[in-house]
Amino acid sequence: MVEKYYKSRIYKLKKELENKNFSSSNLIILKDENIFYLTGFYGKDSESILLLIDNDLYLLVNFIYLEQAKKTVRLNDLKVIQYNKNKYKKLAEILIDYNEKIIGVDGQNINHEDFKKLEKYLSNQNKKLISVIDAVENLRVVKDDIELYKIEKACSVVDKVFNYIINFKSSVLNKFTEIELANEIKSKMISFDAEGSSFDPVVANNEYSSLPHYLPSRKKIGNGIILLDFGARFDNYCSDITRTILNGEYKNYSRFKKIYDIVLEAQNISLDNCREGITCADLDKKARNFIKSKGYGRNFGHGLGHGVGIEVHEKPRIGVSEKTILKENMVITIEPGIYIENFGGIRIEDLVIVKKNGIKNLYKSSKILIELE
Repeated sequence: MVEKYYKSRIYKLKKELENKNFSSSNLIILKDENIFYLTGFYGKDSESILLLIDNDLYLLVNFIYLEQAKKTVRLNDLKVIQYNKNKYKKLAEILIDYNEKIIGVDGQNINHEDFKKLEKYLSNQNKKLISVIDAVENLRVVKDDIELYKIEKACSVVDKVFNYIINFKSSVLNKFTEIELANEIKSKMISFDAEGSSFDPVVANNEYSSLPHYLPSRKKIGNGIILLDFGARFDNYCSDITRTILNGEYKNYSRFKKIYDIVLEAQNISLDNCREGITCADLDKKARNFIKSKGYGRNFGHGLGHGVGIEVHEKPRIGVSEKTILKENMVITIEPGIYIENFGGIRIEDLVIVKKNGIKNLYKSSKILIELE
């Protein structure tokens, strides 16, 4: 049952290579996430190689991952082969039996030194190594049913954790440091059936919330702004959410509430306009132009969103210069924000599935301003 998804992905990869005017459907794949997408085997930093050539598939792994690979690959006709020290030498030994003279490698996932090393091995066989960009990444942009299921499960974990956090009293939350609350979030995600975090949680209190990728500190959480950005992993698929809440009484409440309402309206405008056929740039402009009209254009300095899947940041990028056209079953974040130095930041982020006539929002977590008492 599951194998059909992987066979379909291999078939689409061959078509993608043909669309790139590549002379033969062969490709050397090095990125762990791409290997997982095509085979079901995921070895983090495993130094593995997946070779697609003619109608054959080879997965080269070192001993540490050999048993795992044999047990997790989802393609019955894939050959799992152990290499000892030199994976490129082993790869060349396999390629010598094939007549193809041009061999592709996913160029953005190999460094210059390794490219030259592999190029030398293949030149001894009168084969030419060429760089092929984004062949697998382009396929991963549109999710199939099994991927959507896993992402939705990861999102349901996040909803549970957020609801857990907002049930704290302000006096309880003030006992945490930022790092302690981040660790509490990670712990609760695991208790709700996640494998772990899709990235290190952001817990940013007051003026530190103006730093979009802030690293939590040992500072005790005080009254005021708390920006929470976190995500769970379910079967190697990610979720990503941001909510900004108020903890206890806050002296700058009126200023904060005004900015919060602007960010929420900008997000709602984007959600209403998100559908198949709109370009990433046009969707970004929907939020950006509204925020500019309210006088905060300079305070929204990042793109509106990004794709999410096996990686928490993947294609497409939702930005002002991105011409990619959204397609049905792309999964993207929509996360406008306003950041004011020495005051704080407000970001609201949802994860959505793009549909033909709109979206499916994967979160139930409230976006009405939450004020912990």
